[in-house]
Amino acid sequence: MKTIIQLLFICLVFNSMMGQVNSNDQINTDKKHIPERSEVLNVLYEQAKYLENNGTALQIEQNRLDIKNEWQTIDPEIAALYKPVDNGGVLPDTEENVGVNGVTYPSEIKKRGEPIQARDWDTDRLIRDLWVDGVDMDVTASGDIYISTYVNYISTGAARDSISIYRSLNGGASFEQWQRVPVTASVEKLQLISFDGTGNNYVAAYLLTDSETFQAWRWNVATGDFEAQAIATDVSDFGVDRNYPGITSTQRVFATYQRGGGCVEVYSARSTTGSYGFDWVDEVSESGTCGRQVEFSYGRNGSCYTTYTGAASGNLYANVNDNFNDPASWDDLETVTTGAVREIVNPRIAASRKFLANDEVVIFASARDAGTTEGYDYFTQIRENEGGYSLLWIGFAIPGRSFENMDTWVRRGNDVEEIRSTYNFRNLNSPPENSANYRFYDGDDISNATFVSDPDFEVWDEFPPAIAETNDDLPCIAFAGRNGAFGYGLYFDSQSVILNTQDNAIEGLSYYPNPTSEILTLKATQNIEKVELFTISGKKVKEFTPNLIEVDLSIHDLSSGMYIMTIYSNNQAANYKVIKN
Repeated sequence: MKTIIQLLFICLVFNSMMGQVNSNDQINTDKKHIPERSEVLNVLYEQAKYLENNGTALQIEQNRLDIKNEWQTIDPEIAALYKPVDNGGVLPDTEENVGVNGVTYPSEIKKRGEPIQARDWDTDRLIRDLWVDGVDMDVTASGDIYISTYVNYISTGAARDSISIYRSLNGGASFEQWQRVPVTASVEKLQLISFDGTGNNYVAAYLLTDSETFQAWRWNVATGDFEAQAIATDVSDFGVDRNYPGITSTQRVFATYQRGGGCVEVYSARSTTGSYGFDWVDEVSESGTCGRQVEFSYGRNGSCYTTYTGAASGNLYANVNDNFNDPASWDDLETVTTGAVREIVNPRIAASRKFLANDEVVIFASARDAGTTEGYDYFTQIRENEGGYSLLWIGFAIPGRSFENMDTWVRRGNDVEEIRSTYNFRNLNSPPENSANYRFYDGDDISNATFVSDPDFEVWDEFPPAIAETNDDLPCIAFAGRNGAFGYGLYFDSQSVILNTQDNAIEGLSYYPNPTSEILTLKATQNIEKVELFTISGKKVKEFTPNLIEVDLSIHDLSSGMYIMTIYSNNQAANYKVIKN
């Protein structure tokens, strides 16, 4: 149990290896101590974890208010943190959003030139044959794929930017433009989140415009009805994620974001239950630190993780909150690496769906030695079992090459350790020849790089290739092509199209039940000499040598998901898909 949590204005103390946070990143060195939790608070915080999957929206909100009331008896200053976020009083117009964003007039008109005719690929699918300035993607539990794009038309002299959402209901085989909405100010960042499960289903776009308004846009999946709401003003960056109870009314979105002028402080907040990503509350300074490049990830059972770099020092920081972004539950800030040693760019954080005590969290970033002008390396740090971060993997500088703009996706399913990553492999020479690449963390190490984009295809490298996974547990990626100095053409690629399994290639072979949670039975006309089970990423997890015509294989200890089973019989080998429930 934490006995001291530093909050708002704090002095940040680290282990002797890392020393203190650079004082230039701090707002104030005064300490604000939070008293030890009462027994009533201990019970209420444990109740919050239980209610995530077992309570109603009203019960979860009442628990939040009960925590506030108990803090009121201990320290009214802490209780005062439990309040709605000040969004500046802006009331968005849901059609053009003038009330939130104002109207942007560009200082310089950019000329995009004549677009080059885009081409479709052999296995990749062309979704949008137009300009693209940003991409994100989410996939529902049922496998519906949503890809969002925005285009900065205002910078070319137009009156509005545009946000479009494309949807596939068949695993990415085809897409339709599902929604398109104008924006009166230039869009700077967008992250897509789906609310899917029992109850009302929504797709939400969290975005930031150059009016510095952090906002939520939401579409009802069944009706297409659109709503928008401002979350906070004076915001310069953000990262969001949500929890995943099966009832959509109890799903909440959590965020950390940069707010303020001068020293841009990192804050945290959360949406309320029953609001489907709206009505944000409990804003608090995460550690009293000035930051930039902030990102966020949700783990399991209330655990929330954030990372960012120090605004002055360039240090890479990370922090954890064990109670659903509760304003009184941020831990001590950890310095992962110092800016004096490594220059860190665009860190991303991803947490497996594991309990805090045995958590597995990876920070992916671009990094290079401080003071150099070479390209960036692929850089990862890992946190395991509630410990501190340590180096997981780092690449080496390749002259004229750079690894930049990463995105991450956590495999669905509790206790599954695989975390996926995409990035741009940038050629710093001319011609650029930039490509979209893929790696994954398999629970032990980082895989070798895989090229996603087709050879000789020029990928737009100013934003990350967006990554998710199809409902067969295989990665899928969305990214843009390039036309001069701009992104043009939106493409979708899935590993599903290259998986070549040969069901019943061995004559007389059968296996059942599939899916299964315990026993998989195999039958053949010849002895089954060997059976190997691999994850989709190629890691061998089981091997059997039965030398029998019929055999029962126990797979109860495997994580849920798809596996590739290789069977050897009668001098033949064939691959089969197996799904573990």
